[in-house]
Amino acid sequence: MNSIQFCTKALSSTMALMRDQWYPVLESVELTHKPLGIERLGQRMVFWRTEDGQPHAQIERCPHLGAALSAGHIISDRLVCPFHGFEFDGSGACVHIPANGKESTVPKGMSATSFTLSETHGFIWLWWGDAQDEYPGVPFFSILETGWKYHTNIVEWPVHYTRAIENQLDVAHLPFVHANTIGTGGKSFVDGPYVEADQQGIRVWVTNHQDHGQPHLARQELAKEADGKEPSLSFQFPGTWLLNISSDLKNFIAFVPVNNQSTRYYLRLYHHVHIPIISMLFEKVMGLSNLFILNQDKRVILKQTPTNSLDANQDRFIRADRAIIEYRRHLKKSLKLGDTSEHTVTDLDISN
Repeated sequence: MNSIQFCTKALSSTMALMRDQWYPVLESVELTHKPLGIERLGQRMVFWRTEDGQPHAQIERCPHLGAALSAGHIISDRLVCPFHGFEFDGSGACVHIPANGKESTVPKGMSATSFTLSETHGFIWLWWGDAQDEYPGVPFFSILETGWKYHTNIVEWPVHYTRAIENQLDVAHLPFVHANTIGTGGKSFVDGPYVEADQQGIRVWVTNHQDHGQPHLARQELAKEADGKEPSLSFQFPGTWLLNISSDLKNFIAFVPVNNQSTRYYLRLYHHVHIPIISMLFEKVMGLSNLFILNQDKRVILKQTPTNSLDANQDRFIRADRAIIEYRRHLKKSLKLGDTSEHTVTDLDISN
């Protein structure tokens, strides 16, 4: 399913979030035809489907007296408040107030703030920003468009989304945080990374080696080695990430901001194992492995200070942090948080 349901209300949040962006907020399978109340992007929201399967979302609070619309029910493609039976259509408009009678005019101010949604790639995406005449496509990786099977694991951690994302852009922590899994071999020397960044995202090419005192490759040499190769990892704003394990195996994460204290991870394994029983076993084993490796990161990022990297003005970077630097630079620019010069060190010039 690939569809867009529109809203025109102005949006606000207590969170610092990139605007005019599609955010993945749910897997499609999580939303049935019953109202679902969840917190996303610092807001309590209610998601529901009409009979044709189209997803809709409004602020969870009923504009009448503040009841939770998620505790209501759906009848004739309308979301019904559990308190006084007010009925809302998919656009958030209140179309019936039982106490006023069927022939009464419903005040426009009784509408519920609604959100523009798109459902594609197995996710429900929410547009955070101003209404558009034409909405851009969702930020998904073209390499995953067709021919893949995937398996999803979902975890929710008490971490800010910036720390969650930066952890997966970090290319120097593997031999220390993952010493007995993906970081075996003591490959602490980071050659590069070579990083390309633009308004859509960040692409990283990196090779780690054991440290034998060798010099770092120059940027031109790194660029030459990266030419024509798929990136080691890629990130698309505002929060999707792809790890290139092999031509037939990819790890994907959608980082979903819940609030300033929590982030929900949708960790997908994409593969080409299509024989049903073998595929099921493969997904089970690899899914458990991915969760084990991800949990090795948890003990570190839960104790990082400050909890929000937008406040981390005293961090000192090394050349291996190029992807993190680009992420912070782009995020701060998008959020209009001013100059990013504090996020440089005198011996690092990421332009060469």
